[in-house]
Amino acid sequence: MNASHTAAPDAPARDAAAQTTSGVPASVTGSGLRTLAEGLQHPEGVCWSPTENVLYAGGEGGQLYRFDLDGGSVETVCTVPGGSMLGLALDGDGAVYVCDVGNGCVQRIDRDGGIRRYGEPIGYPNYPVFDADGRLWVSDSGDWGRTNGGIVRIDPDGTTERVLEGLHFANGLAIRDDWLYIVESTWPRVVRVPLAGGEPEPVVVLDRVVPDGLAFDAEGGLWIGCWQPNRVYRVAPDGTLDIVVDDWSGVHAPTPTNLAFAGPDLEVLALASLGTPTVNACDPGTRGAPLHLPIGLG
Repeated sequence: MNASHTAAPDAPARDAAAQTTSGVPASVTGSGLRTLAEGLQHPEGVCWSPTENVLYAGGEGGQLYRFDLDGGSVETVCTVPGGSMLGLALDGDGAVYVCDVGNGCVQRIDRDGGIRRYGEPIGYPNYPVFDADGRLWVSDSGDWGRTNGGIVRIDPDGTTERVLEGLHFANGLAIRDDWLYIVESTWPRVVRVPLAGGEPEPVVVLDRVVPDGLAFDAEGGLWIGCWQPNRVYRVAPDGTLDIVVDDWSGVHAPTPTNLAFAGPDLEVLALASLGTPTVNACDPGTRGAPLHLPIGLG
């Protein structure tokens, strides 16, 4: 997956009429598009808790929300003073690690709403992901339009180290095997670097989009949520680039940012939406790859 590709924004949509649920126009590509939660304060991040069978999402007012896949009520777990929540990750004990750009750090939030900072301050923490050794990798976006984004690693003992520099607004992250995959929103592209250290190499180069979130499926496909233009891509293991969600109206799948495979079998793709008060979902037609959920970090 290290070959570059250019997206084709004007390529004809697939037969969306066969891919969408009742009430979704055939001009919108995406199987089973639906709303899971409403009334949130611009959720950028979303993650799935397999132990609780719930989704978590953050709000720009410092909220951490919790809700299930059935479209029921939304619980506010806590509200962090001065917080503005972006990406989220979970550990195996059920704690949520949230990139809090308002306070410039990662917050560790227990199931009961207890809050404490995890690691050292970070300039613009955007998205966190755990590796198999319990290390938390965090994108530090930097400034829009400048090449001052980077990657920070927080070890289980709290040691915090900046391990990569020079990224074009570092954003969503994903880990597969021994590689860290990184969105550069203002290039726009996805790159990867070895977890052991090294230089970024391109995975996919896009055109006229703003990529944001990443998630892997069980087949090795890389899913990319694009804040604009309301689109989700999949990069197949052979490098083929497909549009799997495309909503030119911005009504049924608006501003998809972070992505998370959800459900007991990881057969639902949840789509956070920073530009709206909703978290949406679609049926991706494949299962998601399980995430690393380290235990004993508390």
